Amino acid sequence: MNSISRRPVLAALAAALCLPAIAQKTYPNRRISIYVPFPAGGPADVAARVLQPPFQKTIGETVIVENFGGGGGSIGVNKLLAAPADGHTLLLATVAEPILPPLTMKGIRYAPAQLHLVSALSYTNIALVARPGLGLDSLEAFMRRVKDGSQPALTYGTPGTGTLFHLMGEHFKQLSGARLLHVPYKGFAPAINDLMGGQVDVAFLPLAGNALQLIESGKVVALAVSAPPKERSDHPRLADLPGLSSFVYTVWTGIFVAAGTPPAVEGRVREAVDAALQGPDFAKYTREVGGVPYQRAMDAGQASAFYASEMKRLEKIFKEVGLEVD
Repeated sequence: MNSISRRPVLAALAAALCLPAIAQKTYPNRRISIYVPFPAGGPADVAARVLQPPFQKTIGETVIVENFGGGGGSIGVNKLLAAPADGHTLLLATVAEPILPPLTMKGIRYAPAQLHLVSALSYTNIALVARPGLGLDSLEAFMRRVKDGSQPALTYGTPGTGTLFHLMGEHFKQLSGARLLHVPYKGFAPAINDLMGGQVDVAFLPLAGNALQLIESGKVVALAVSAPPKERSDHPRLADLPGLSSFVYTVWTGIFVAAGTPPAVEGRVREAVDAALQGPDFAKYTREVGGVPYQRAMDAGQASAFYASEMKRLEKIFKEVGLEVD
């Protein structure tokens, strides 16, 4: 083959070798949406909006936050799964929304494995709190009360049937033998209002937002923290609280993509998440609201293993507890 006849072959070979690089440059090629499966103004929504500027700077394309609340978070998850799996639609959610609705709500057709966790962003510890008028100021006093068959069962409020906090309550009852009656609300705000007003006795409260202020002001009484000692809040009012033996829960948030998203695209999303986590704003916001930020993004293997373990753990608890499905 002479040099002239080799030129088309070499040109074709060079073009083929350049294809992966060209394909990578096609992402992102339009606006990126971060879906939040909660109404605007809540902790997850604010977290997404704090994450958005550094994420946008790294990814090199416009990024917007869109809210799709309702259905225990399933509406937002379904919106993600209905979009093309190309990395232009992301989901910022907690541990609960991808995993629990298929277990606890009839008519939910998606499976947790249809989502990939890109990385966890932060986590929040959870406290067992009581209304002040209950007259219980320690975990020991609370346990004596809930095991006293001569007195009426206490009530515990949650943001809804089938939520993580409902699962926690029923799991706690199973492990401890506590006599508690579930009172579901439509969100945390009305549940906490009724707790402070004396209409419900106790609740499992994430230590985010104004939770610490409620405890400091005496509007609710903290009894225990569902975290091991090394993970407990460094707040003086909480550091000395007992942990709940064999009962460790946190609320973690993460960025998800739909399964089937190209690994290279998922990698670009992970790079942008990593840059945002290393910046000052997201960490500062997370600590201000009582959370613990991750310092770096998980790699693909870590994220996959972590999400798989959480799926397995919550599904196991759900089956052991026998939580009733609506």
